[in-house]
Amino acid sequence: MISLIPALLTATAALPVDTCGSSTLLPAYAHNDYYNRRPLLDALRLGYRGVEADVFRVGEELLVGHDRAETRSRNTLGRLYLAPLLDRARSCGYILRDSTPFLLNIEIKERDPAAVRLLVTLLGTYEEMFADTRRPGVQVTLVGWWPDTLAAPSSWPTYLRVQVSIDGHTPAAPPVWPVGLVSVDYGKALRWSGRGPVPRAATAVMATARRVAMSYGVPIRVHHAPAQQRIYDWLVAEGVTLIGSRDLVRDRELLLHPTADRRR
Repeated sequence: MISLIPALLTATAALPVDTCGSSTLLPAYAHNDYYNRRPLLDALRLGYRGVEADVFRVGEELLVGHDRAETRSRNTLGRLYLAPLLDRARSCGYILRDSTPFLLNIEIKERDPAAVRLLVTLLGTYEEMFADTRRPGVQVTLVGWWPDTLAAPSSWPTYLRVQVSIDGHTPAAPPVWPVGLVSVDYGKALRWSGRGPVPRAATAVMATARRVAMSYGVPIRVHHAPAQQRIYDWLVAEGVTLIGSRDLVRDRELLLHPTADRRR
């Protein structure tokens, strides 16, 4: 992990300008996006439907990093993600071209109720980006921890949601707060190597994920999936629209050219 810290610092030293460019939209999102050369902007340019950022509360700031030791005062959630997204909405007239919300997944890395309250306050300063119905906006989903008792669901902004995790055939108890996506950890719940037939247990888990996602009207996220052509093809066929990517260029090629295309 130490070797990744210089990349994070270099990537966020000076934020480039968004050119409004984008590619064919992919059924994927940038996992741990802050490690990419250009956080957020590379994901948008290459056609990813969302990003994930890990955050820690440091004083009255939410700082981005996988570990507390990685956080730096200039790498705030607002500077790296919220402000550039608002700038794109204003200057480009959209965030994603296909009229779907851009999914900003946030993992609060410590059990810190004050961090959630700070996040709610911070998001309120960017309400224009969420509330403007004339263009696709941003949906924020907490994909890690959140407190069991924070506030009444009616007090939460509609653009802040939580995930439902599918770890087996039975999903976790539904949260009282709005649901933003259904999440499946590949290594824990699916575990197909990509060789031979897909195990029945994995097929059953995906059937559960589809059923739950349909009931909420939300997308399915799969994280920690091995970057293999057969696995990506299978996940897309199973209805997954958010595959976690760590290598944006490599995974874009895998997703744009499924096995059937490669055989032609």
